[in-house]
Formats: sequence, structure tokens, C-alpha cells
Amino acid sequence: MKVCPVCEMEEEDSALSCSMCGSDFEPSVKETPQQESPVDVPEDISSDIAEMSLGDVEKTEPESEVTNELSEEEKLLEETLSATETGASEEKSESSFTKFTEQFSDMGKIFGDLNKRLDGIFLSKGELNYIAPLTIVVLSILLLSGVIGLAVSSVPGTDQESSDGYKPTTPYNKEINGITVLIGRGVAEPFSGEAFNCEIWDSQIYEEFQEVNDEGYYIQLTDRNENGTVDDEERYGCPVNMKFISTFSFIILNLILLTTAFYIYNKVSNTAIIIPVIGFAVVETILFAIYGGLLNNVIFALPLTIGLVCTVGLIVASGVLLIRTSLGRSLNDPPSLTFYIFIIAAALLFSSVFYNYSLGPYAICDGEYTPSELLDLKNNVPEDLRTECQNKGYKNLQAVPFDLGNGSNMILLLSATFLFLGVANSLISNTKINDIDEAKYFSMILSGLGLQFLILVFNVVTSEDGGLGFDENDTALTIMALGVATIGMVSFYRKRRGEAGSMGVAYFVIFASGIFALFGTFIAPVVLGGNDIEWPEDGDEQFNLVLSALVTAVGFWLSYRFGSQKLRELSIASDAAMPNRQDAFAPSVPGEQKAMPEWTVDSAMEFLMNEYGDEFQVELKHTTEHTPDLELVEKTMMDTVDQSVEIRQAIEVDYDVDFHEIAEAYSTTQETVDEVITHLTSGKNIMLFGEPGTGKTALSNILLTKLCGEIEQPNGSMAPNYTIVTANAEWSNFDVIGGISPDDSGGYYFKDGYVAEAAKLCEKSIRERGKPHYLVIDEFNRANIDEAFGKLFTVFEYRDKQPLLTHKETGGAPFMMPPEFRIIGTMNTQDKNTLFNVGFALMRRFAFVEIGLPLPEDEYHRMPVFVYFKLKKLGLVPDRPDGDGLWKFGEKCRHFPQKKFDFYDDDGNMYACHEKLVKFLAPGEPPKRGDETPLGVRTFRKIGPALLIDSMVTIFNSIKKYGPELALDRVIRSNIMPSLEGLERNEIRCMFLHAKEVLGPTSIVTETLDRMANSDSLSLF
Repeated sequence: MKVCPVCEMEEEDSALSCSMCGSDFEPSVKETPQQESPVDVPEDISSDIAEMSLGDVEKTEPESEVTNELSEEEKLLEETLSATETGASEEKSESSFTKFTEQFSDMGKIFGDLNKRLDGIFLSKGELNYIAPLTIVVLSILLLSGVIGLAVSSVPGTDQESSDGYKPTTPYNKEINGITVLIGRGVAEPFSGEAFNCEIWDSQIYEEFQEVNDEGYYIQLTDRNENGTVDDEERYGCPVNMKFISTFSFIILNLILLTTAFYIYNKVSNTAIIIPVIGFAVVETILFAIYGGLLNNVIFALPLTIGLVCTVGLIVASGVLLIRTSLGRSLNDPPSLTFYIFIIAAALLFSSVFYNYSLGPYAICDGEYTPSELLDLKNNVPEDLRTECQNKGYKNLQAVPFDLGNGSNMILLLSATFLFLGVANSLISNTKINDIDEAKYFSMILSGLGLQFLILVFNVVTSEDGGLGFDENDTALTIMALGVATIGMVSFYRKRRGEAGSMGVAYFVIFASGIFALFGTFIAPVVLGGNDIEWPEDGDEQFNLVLSALVTAVGFWLSYRFGSQKLRELSIASDAAMPNRQDAFAPSVPGEQKAMPEWTVDSAMEFLMNEYGDEFQVELKHTTEHTPDLELVEKTMMDTVDQSVEIRQAIEVDYDVDFHEIAEAYSTTQETVDEVITHLTSGKNIMLFGEPGTGKTALSNILLTKLCGEIEQPNGSMAPNYTIVTANAEWSNFDVIGGISPDDSGGYYFKDGYVAEAAKLCEKSIRERGKPHYLVIDEFNRANIDEAFGKLFTVFEYRDKQPLLTHKETGGAPFMMPPEFRIIGTMNTQDKNTLFNVGFALMRRFAFVEIGLPLPEDEYHRMPVFVYFKLKKLGLVPDRPDGDGLWKFGEKCRHFPQKKFDFYDDDGNMYACHEKLVKFLAPGEPPKRGDETPLGVRTFRKIGPALLIDSMVTIFNSIKKYGPELALDRVIRSNIMPSLEGLERNEIRCMFLHAKEVLGPTSIVTETLDRMANSDSLSLF
């Protein structure tokens, strides 16, 4: 019997491959007996020859006893060896080579011993411990301190004296041919921002690096054009001269650092996490240990700053290793590219200050003259006798170590670039943009950040002498950038706030703080320039300011209009490439199972190879001879399943509902409730249609609570025994009926859609409780009717013949729609998808019931109780006082005679607002074309009671802040007037005349209606 090397399955000797896993068996080859040779020849003569030296060959040849018995091939081999014999000098060379190789073998032994010693320190139970990363972090901190120490020891203080007794601000004079010549001074002109020059301040500081030209003159280190003097263009700060102690320290520290880093490199399976450490360390070693140390070169400010960036990068990159090893986490998942972009950006931001210091100190003037002192100076001191600071309006010249408002800002620009790229990449790659609205909000954030970044770039590139500063255009554009980005952030938060498990207030504050901190990074260096911001007096400058603002506004609009679409497409592409990426702004809900990763064969094999190494690789081959017949397997499995269809008789459902119980919390008519109950009893599905706010969904909830009852949950609370969902344009048969979906174990199962799930719950509820379970589909006409509900048309008509789910979908017996199951849909007649676009096939299977406005008297009398229920639900009012009970259908509010809206309306202001609101909405006789008669809103629009309830709730929360008149005006503008879009001019004119009578001519609503009636667009917006 053969045994499979993979799964250890036993097979017949004649089998060529395993029937279980398909692995091929190695072919069996019979060994042929070796023929005996008359000559005793070694099995591997070439290896024997390689092992012995030429001297040994010469020595053993005469002593061989089988020379005459050698074969022809062996004779030819001996002749070849004889031809390669060398003299004594070559023997000596061979001996030297042997000693050299022995030395290398000793080095290998030393490295082996070192590696064993490091294993004892850096490994714990065969795993890398925290000591190695901690060593790198400590060495990185020491190197950072060393770089800063080199700069501090090289750059002079503001009052430090040179070897000749000169201070940085002291002019340096030199005698040339007996004539005293002003060479210059260490600092440049005040406020110029130009760098310092150490060789002017102290000519002896870099004497060892000076060269002698052909004429015998010493050429100073910074005299790049070799003209014998240091010009203003040749100012490079104070380059670092590494002494012996600095060189020795950096060599030792870098040697230990590289040894530890390469040790970790050989111990981790995914080397991507240690490569940044090695990269930073190599650059830092080349710069300080080799270039500045062993090669004895000075290091100027820019290379010195690069070294600082490398040390900061070392600290952060090795800190990642330290944190993960300390917490016992895997090192196989390195940080993303965005993380390292932020590291470089932060290091450059810190290094920009260091770079500014390395080029200093800088000359400034202090002690500004008052206007009277300045006038006295001009009158009494000749111009040629004034100092340069006096000519600028200051008294004294001094030096400062930093001049962030001037000087070179290219490092800062590089930092801002990396920071902007990192934030943009992080937002785009880590956030799932669900729809075009979110794409627009994100485009607003990114365009605001981009504009502020461009302002910084423009200031750096165009500033004179490297100086930065805000002008009027920069200020206006900054305000626009901040405003647009803030609107985008707030809009994105408002949209995501209502989603389950979405970003909360604290998370949004962190997100907003990060964005504003990035703005601050872009703005701070420009603001430090200290320019005064004033409205330009010149007409051309005013025109340029307005023009730049208009051009920027157009740019924002283009980004909002077209850039958002590109951003949405990019997010869709990222979702397709990374289907399991986590949304940073939608953290998982506690208790929710994390989605399983979607593995492909290639990615799974690559993971196994990286995880377990080459020694565990197994080659799996697919053979068509052993491929199972999937149809046969399915048929065999289904043969054992009972597929009998159960068609039962309908169970009587109690549809007896008291109208007054429904009317307690909902204003409707007896006829409407009776019509709905009649159609449900007749076996029809119901479609409730009407104007927005008429209470279609509210009626469904109240009615089904009575018909279907409630279910007690395991925690003791009660839940409604019906399902309510909202349709959308993306619905398909998968959402309604169901479809194939992957499970957590890597397989697939049939996932029930909304109708199938509700129908199963209805069957269970009928059997266990005797009550049905209904499905409410809100905004029914927003779905693609034919695509989403096409399969249901036949099922609705023939519930006892056509199954809702077939045996392939249930994995057993087909499921028939329960005869008691009903669907209640709601749709707005003012929706873009109009009522009668649903098709006759659907209309024939639904009973359409119009939900009109309630009785005016009942709505008016009981509006306080409707508002009370909503305020109580929001926790804004206490329970009703003892003796102040609710009033039912046909009854009147007991507080109305006292001109109070309800028990909490102490001053009667809500009652006054309610009366004016009812009068403003009061319907009248529709006017003829051209007639202008004062008429209320409900003459032209059927405003439902839901809008009135929401309006009174809003008035309750705003009346103390704005007063009754302004609170009423605001709520009408926000809740009522958006429904007036599309009215004709004379209709708006009629409402204007009515508002003028009810609300007054100075009301905001009256003025808005007047403006709408006289405008070309007839639009509030």
C-alpha cells in the first residue's frame, strides 16, 4: 500500500495520485545492481581530489601500489594533475591563502559567538523580546541628543565672543596692505533673515579647513567663488566640525545600533517593519560617523537637519517595535505608508525650527522710536551718521537665535507637503465614502486644506529674502478655506451621527481638532511674519482682492461639483480593492462579530508561506480524475431531506379594533380606519398614500400595535410584533426575497430578504400566539418596483400554489407565504417618483387608501396632546399633573379657555403662536387665475398634522430664546415654506396678503413671501 505524503491516505500500489487531496505519488524506480569493477575506485573521486593538497598528490604518487592497474580515465586525470604542478613560490602562495581563509573562518566563529550572545539577551522563549527595540530607542535618543549638542556647540550665542573678542553683531575689520578694511560681521542686515557666517565672526574657527590658492592666499571655507572675501550670498551658518570625541561616540553608537537592527532583521519574518529603522540608521551613520567623522568634513546646516530628521525617524520607527514587543503583539503587520509619511512630516516640522537655529543667530533692531523721537532724530542727526537701525526707526541692534518669520522656509514647506499628503491619503484610504453626499463633504474638507497649503507654498516661493507674511488676499482666502472645510466637517458629522455605531461627539472632536491643527500648521509660519491686515485703500488692490475671492469660490464649486464625483469613484475603487478595510469613522458596534477576511487562493498561500516558511510548503495539484460531481453530491444530500410542501388553511385573525383607541394619539377619521381594516380582512395588501406629514407611517404603527400585539423579549422589555423597513432605489430581489451570501466559515448560505424574513416570523407568530406579523415598507415608491418586487406578483396572487422560497433556497421543504401575511406600504404623492408610476400589476395586488387631512376641529382641539406625547418622548416635559388627564377624540383641551396651550404654557406664548400658525395655514376657496385674495397655505398645499406637531415642538424649544414672534417666523420658514416650491406667482401673492394680515407686515415670513412673489425664480432658496 502507498501512503500519501500530504494527508497520509493509504492507496493501492498501482495508484498514481491520492484520491483524497489529489497529490501525485513519486514514481517507483527499481534499483539496478552495480557491476563489479576489477579496479577499486572511490565512489566520488572528484571530492577526494579536492580535499587533498597538491603536495600530498606528489607524495603519494610513487607509493601507489595500483598505478599500473589504473583505468584510461584515471590515467588521463593523473596527467592533468601533473600538468598543474607549481614551484616553491606557488606553494608558499597556497599556504598564505590557507592562512587567510583560516582567518575568515575565525571571523565567522566570532560572529557566531556574538549571535549566540545576542540570542541570550534579545530572545525569550525563542521570541524577540523588548530589549532589542529598547536598545535602538535609547541609542536613537542619544544620537538625537548628540546632533542637537553638535549644533548648540557650533552655533554661537547672541552675546558670545569669538577668539578675537568679536560678538556676532560686531563689525569685523582687517588690515590689508596697511589699510583697515571692513570685512563685515557675523549677522546679516537686520530683518533680512539671511544666515549667519562663522568665518566673518571668527576667522580662526575653521582655519584647518582653509586652502591656499595659486597666489598664496588662504581661501576660507565658505568662500565658494574663491575671490578672497566672503560675500553676502555665501552665508551658511556655522557648519559642524566633529572632533575626536564626537566621532568616536557616533561610531560606537551607530555600530551598536546597526548590529541590533540587522539582528532584528534576521529574526522577523516580515522585514518591512525593520527596514525603515535600518534606512534611517544607514543615512545617519554615513552622514556623521563616516562623512563628518572618519573623512573629517564639516557638516552644514542642511545635512545636519537631515541627520536630525533621521534620528527622529529612528525614535518613532523603533518605538513601534518597542510597543509591539512590550505588548506581545505580532511584528508581521508593519505600519502603513501613511504612518511613515506622518513621521517624516512631524520630523521635518520639528527640524524646521532646528534648521532655522542652525543658520543663526539673526540680526534685528529693537526699541522702536516714537513718532516724536523719530522726528527729532531726523532733524538733529545727519543721515550719514545714523546707524542702520536708526534708519529703520529703531534704537539698538541685537541678535536673536531664531527668526521664524524670515530665513529659509523650505524645510517647513517640505513638512507641510508631507503632512498634507499624509492627511489626504489617510482620509481617502481609511474612510468608506458611502454616497455622493459624503464625497461632496470630503471634497470640501480637502479643498479647504489644499487652498491653505497653496497659500503657504505661494508665500514661501514668492517672499523676498525668505520672509513670510499675510496680506489681504491671504486673509480672505484663509477665511474661505476655513469656512468651507468647517462646513464639510459639520455636514459629514451630521450625516454620520444618525447611523448605528457611527462616530460620536468625542470622536468628531478629535477629528475636527486634527483638521484645525493642520490648518494651524499651515497658517502659523505665515502669521508669524507679523504683517498688518488692513482693507486696501487702492482701487486696484480692492479689485484684486475681490477677483481672487471670486476665483477661489469658483474653484471650490468645481471641486464640490466634479471633484466629489472623482473622490466617490476613488472610494469605490478602494472598496473593490480592499473589501474588508475598516472605516475610521464607523467603529464596530460592541458585540458585533467582526467580518471575516475574504481570502483568495493566492493570498492564502502567500500568507502560509510568510507565516511558516519554506520548510512547511506543500505542493497541491488538482486532478480532474478525482473532481467530485457537485450535482451528484447535491442530489445525494437532498435525497435525505423531506421536501414536502405544507399548504395549510388560514387561521382566523381578530381584526376588531376600536377606533377610539387609535384616535387617542392619532388624528384621523372613522372612515379611514374602517377602510384599512376592511381591506386587511379581505386579504389585500395596503398602500397608504397622501401628502407628506399626514401620518401614514404613524397610522401603520398604531394600527399594527393593536392588530399584531407585542412580544416579550429575553430582557423583559416589550417589542412590537411587526417589521418596518424603508425602501430605496438600490433594492433588488436580493433585498426583498433573499439570495446567496457568504458565512463566517468560508461557505455560503441563503440569506432571507425583508419579505421572506417577515413572512417566516408571521408563520411562527400565527402558530405560537394566534396573531400575525406584518411588514411595513415605508417610502414604497422609492424602490425599483419591477426589479425588487417582480417575483412577488405571482406569490401574492397564488399563495397556495407558488412558494415564496423554493427547496434550493430553504435547503429543505419549500416555504409558502402564510395566508395571514400582509404588507402595508406608504408613499408620498409629492415624491419625485409619482404615485401611478408603480404599474398596474402592483396596483391590482394592493388596495390604495388615501390618508387625507384629519378633521380640522379634532386636529385643532387635540394638538396639545400630540405635542405633549412628542415632548414627553424627548424628555422635555414632566408627567401631567394630577387631575389633568388626556382628552380623547372630539374633546377640547381644558387649557384653551385660559388661552394656554397646555399645562406647561405658563405665559400663554405657545397658545398665541399656535393660534397664529393655525390662522396662517387656514384653507380657503382656491382663487381664479389672476385673483389676489388673502388665503392660507392649506388652500394650495395639504400640510399634514406632523408638520404642525414638529413646528410646535420647535417653538417650545426656541420661544424663550427668540420670543414668540421671531420663534414663529423661524419655524414657518424652516418647516412650512419649503413645501411651497412650485406654486404660481398669484398663489404666492395670496399667501403674502394673508401673512401680512396674520403675522404683520414686518414679519420675516411676510417679507420672504413678498420677495418670492416679486422674484424671477419664485424660489425661497
